[in-house]
Amino acid sequence: MDSGRFQAWLEEIDSLTEAQQAEVQSILAGRSAQAEVSAALEAKAVADRCCPHCQKTGAISRGRANGMRRFYCRGCGKTFNALTGTSLAHLHHKERWLDFAQSLSARETITKSAARCAVASTTAFRWRHRFLKAIKTDAAKLSGIVEADETYVLESRKGSRIWQKHDQGKSDIVPDRKPRRRGSKASKRGLSKQQVPVLVAADRNGTTVSAILSGVSAKDLGKVLRPVIQKDALLVTDAGTAYGACARDMGISHQALGVGEHVRGEVHIQTVNSRHERLKDLLRRHRGVATKYLDSYLKWFHLATIRQDPTPRACLNAAMGWTHA
Repeated sequence: MDSGRFQAWLEEIDSLTEAQQAEVQSILAGRSAQAEVSAALEAKAVADRCCPHCQKTGAISRGRANGMRRFYCRGCGKTFNALTGTSLAHLHHKERWLDFAQSLSARETITKSAARCAVASTTAFRWRHRFLKAIKTDAAKLSGIVEADETYVLESRKGSRIWQKHDQGKSDIVPDRKPRRRGSKASKRGLSKQQVPVLVAADRNGTTVSAILSGVSAKDLGKVLRPVIQKDALLVTDAGTAYGACARDMGISHQALGVGEHVRGEVHIQTVNSRHERLKDLLRRHRGVATKYLDSYLKWFHLATIRQDPTPRACLNAAMGWTHA
């Protein structure tokens, strides 16, 4: 942290509550990994005091269990802790979660994550998908010049037991395609149903939205773009005709680059193309990703690639449902 940011941080200390000041003091003084993780997990529950059973606020503290504070809801009479109703509930070895959060920040493979946290590979795999499942993306709007483009990821049914279909009119089950060997390509050239489209849109402020598309029609694009683009934005895309129709349906300005045209003054899609490459790099690092997990990896892409090198505590906060950019 540079000196200017440090001084600004110091100036905010006086505005902290007593509980927040005590939290800062305990962090600076040092504490056990279990206590550090528990404090990070409980920060949201302490602030909200919201019961996950009935959604009523105003819960009160009532003892501790398994190293975590329990809360009592005066509305429904049930008790809960910070993990109740979350994807991280019932997972063990909480004292190692900051190490695992550091592994997420570093975008490590399952083998490296397991070694860092001293757990089995199956445990590291379970933790990865529980953590990523809970992450919420930022709801900020895209404004100004907004670039949008789709990229394609090879469909993968790795680990799936449901990849066959019934032949119509027959009782036999037949595969809808031959299984691919690891590292092989799609059986069909060009774009096909074996390629999964992923839309990435970003403005010049760095706000980024990504989503898996069911198709690349104007209607499919509109489902993703309509809720996140402001009406006065300029949508910049390639020459794909679906984007023009989508922009007209949304009532926003649109400029399309011609075939082979990369830059036209301030108009380009180099930002999203860079995002595409960084996303593909993340997927390549993990030897391909099963399509059923692709949405979780898009969240990981936002957490640890667009937001470069987040702290372990930031990763843990994201897994607890704190919205991130």
